[in-house]
Amino acid sequence: MIGRRKPRLSRVVCFMAVIFALAFMATPSPATKNSEEVLDVGTITVMAPQPGVKITAEKTIINPEEFKKPKEARNVIDILTEIGGVDIQQINPLMASPGDEVSIRGLNEGRMVIEIDGRRINHTGHLGRYIVDWSTLNIDDVERIEIIRGGHSVLHPFAIGGVINIVTKKGKKTDVAKPELKVKTGYGAFNTTHFLGSINGGVENFIGYHLAASKQETDGYLRNNFQKTDNLSGHLTFYLPHEVTLSLGGKFSEVDYGYPVLNDPTRPDYDSDYPDFVLDADQLRHVPPVGQVAGPPVPYWDRQTTYLDGILNLPLGPGIFKLHCFRTIGKRWNHYYRGKFIEDLSQDETRGVIGEYRDFTLFNSHRLVLGTEYQELGSPPTNQRIYIVTSAYLQDTISLGDRVVITPGVRYYHIDKDIYYPWFESGGDKPAFPKTGKQETSEDWFPSLKLDFQATPDTAVYAAVSRSHRLPCP
Repeated sequence: MIGRRKPRLSRVVCFMAVIFALAFMATPSPATKNSEEVLDVGTITVMAPQPGVKITAEKTIINPEEFKKPKEARNVIDILTEIGGVDIQQINPLMASPGDEVSIRGLNEGRMVIEIDGRRINHTGHLGRYIVDWSTLNIDDVERIEIIRGGHSVLHPFAIGGVINIVTKKGKKTDVAKPELKVKTGYGAFNTTHFLGSINGGVENFIGYHLAASKQETDGYLRNNFQKTDNLSGHLTFYLPHEVTLSLGGKFSEVDYGYPVLNDPTRPDYDSDYPDFVLDADQLRHVPPVGQVAGPPVPYWDRQTTYLDGILNLPLGPGIFKLHCFRTIGKRWNHYYRGKFIEDLSQDETRGVIGEYRDFTLFNSHRLVLGTEYQELGSPPTNQRIYIVTSAYLQDTISLGDRVVITPGVRYYHIDKDIYYPWFESGGDKPAFPKTGKQETSEDWFPSLKLDFQATPDTAVYAAVSRSHRLPCP
């Protein structure tokens, strides 16, 4: 039998000594450390501009075709989440929904203005609070997004916190018969699917067209928070002689939206497949004040919104005259629990006209815009005209050299409006909501002033002061 030879102690000791010697040699001595010189390179700032975003002292302009973000942008909400100073609260992270809320510097849609092609859409498909349904604003319809912070611009009515203006695609002037066709589809968590298709082009330099359709569905993250959204839009632009253009547009959207229901571990109908949602939790927008239950029947709403627009641009003398006629029709069928299961229908309608003469200069330093606007806001069939708003405005942009710009402006409002009865007066023949209730007329002037200073080629500083008016919620 051959045994294994044990290593001699002397060899082990020598081997360990070599290891310690090498380790000692590799370790810098205190003298070596102290002799090293520390080089201060100063502060290094790495900045990369967001593609597709142009920021000026006047506004932020976003081009969706060039905009880049990690997640695909399918809705205006998806882009606004990446813009500084704009805050988004989403009820459903899977897709844009009627419960989403957008704020600029802490002021939401009740204190700012959301526009399509320069006309206000805050009063769409919902009775009160002027909430905007962001799920209807697909990115395939959008040519650019303009963001104005603050209420200094008199060109936009009732702007206190700021303005988000969505400029839509209207086709293009071209003699190339080949149109641009885009199709996108996808699938995600919680059975979330989407399909978007659009076609954009023109015919013989005379007609431009843009058509888009989309369908999005999700089971939702919360229990019963399903959503189905269908959108269909179309624009035709006629390129007439003398650079006159006439654009006709229509957009229809329908949203089926499930109210999140109570999912309390103490309730017998608790479903562990969904997150907890209890009555004392922070309630979500558009959710009735009384906690909803899973049913049957299922609590939800079905809302339809129609946008109709006609825009005429006419070069006239040194400037351009714009006439914009518009109409928004909203209907909402509501199904919810409030002691018992209730089904009701609410409707609202906004229509109006804007006449504006813009972009004409005086004395090579003044650029003037003047206009007038008429709006009727109602809740048919009970009350066709809750508010009648007539306003006129004037704004002058004064350039003092290459660095200083002063922008004074003023807007005048005349408003005929129905007034709520307070809760202690309502009842019987005095309904809280205006039907044949009180009337009131208000009118006043609302001036503004803004100063811009271009400190460096890359830095602009501005200060603004304004007096703004907010239209009460019907």
